[in-house]
Amino acid sequence: MTESSTEVIEYENRTGVKWTIKEDDLKHAFKLGVDFKSDTFKASNIPGAKYFLALESPRTRDDSTDENVLIFLKSCFGTNRKVAASYKISIKSASFNDEMNYGGFEFGCGNVICGYKEKLFDPENKFFVGGIMEIDLEITVKTHGIKRKAAKPLSLGELLWEKEEDKDITFVADGQELKAHKWIISSCSSVFKAALESGMKEAIEKKITITDFSYETVKIAIEHCYEREVDDLLNDKNASELLHFADKYNIQPLHKLLQIYFIDKLSESNVVNFANLSIKTNAEELRDVCVSFLMKYIGKNTKIEDVKNLDKEISSDVGQRCLLYFMSEYEYFCYAFF
Repeated sequence: MTESSTEVIEYENRTGVKWTIKEDDLKHAFKLGVDFKSDTFKASNIPGAKYFLALESPRTRDDSTDENVLIFLKSCFGTNRKVAASYKISIKSASFNDEMNYGGFEFGCGNVICGYKEKLFDPENKFFVGGIMEIDLEITVKTHGIKRKAAKPLSLGELLWEKEEDKDITFVADGQELKAHKWIISSCSSVFKAALESGMKEAIEKKITITDFSYETVKIAIEHCYEREVDDLLNDKNASELLHFADKYNIQPLHKLLQIYFIDKLSESNVVNFANLSIKTNAEELRDVCVSFLMKYIGKNTKIEDVKNLDKEISSDVGQRCLLYFMSEYEYFCYAFF
């Protein structure tokens, strides 16, 4: 397998949140021997970034001799698989403060909040006041970019591609024919599978006629189904049509490959075009990155080509994320200075 990496955008996100816990709820969770988790929070300007806090009791760990109650920051950072983060966790009533810096973590990090769970519920320690504990979190997250791997074609796929005599269906586009194996095409596309098993014309004649896409597009898509290397065949002209083809016929591996192709080429001059394309082709990952890219230039003196033509759905998404981002910045400011 060969590996190609593409670093799209680097962002820093600062967020302040408050987690309110009822004493009875936490006692019940610890009695059941399960972690007690907060709601999931989103880093508004980092694609796919989510995280939550969790209190872990001794009964949820393998080491029965460890009586510590731990507090963890756990994460899911979507396309940004590894991040650098720093956080501050405080429980003001108990004068508890914890600060940590991590050069990179993938799943979670944390520390001891209390030596014994009995101490956690002891009124003298003031973790709970009036049956309520309030935990304040300030977190700064930095992404390391988006990385993708593209696999080389399998030797079996290459072999089957050359086996013309075994191919049992025919694609027709622009007056040209292309033969393929029914089982390979059916395994790659649920749409083609349904057509070939429907008992209708396509299934009877074992022929699929494509009228709304070029022969070049059909050929590249079918080659990709055979796990052949198609990266060198892609260009700005055919990639858009291929993405439409992959979306229409539900060819997911090709759909993902083409999103990566566009993400790698993202710039101020094409982000509007790519964002609009993502809406038309249900390309969620491309859409997510385009929205984050546009947010990067909010309030900056940077020219974005054709911004007036931006799809309303994308504009709304950018607006909502900006609002969330500025609200989190305001909360961070309030927690930090008041």
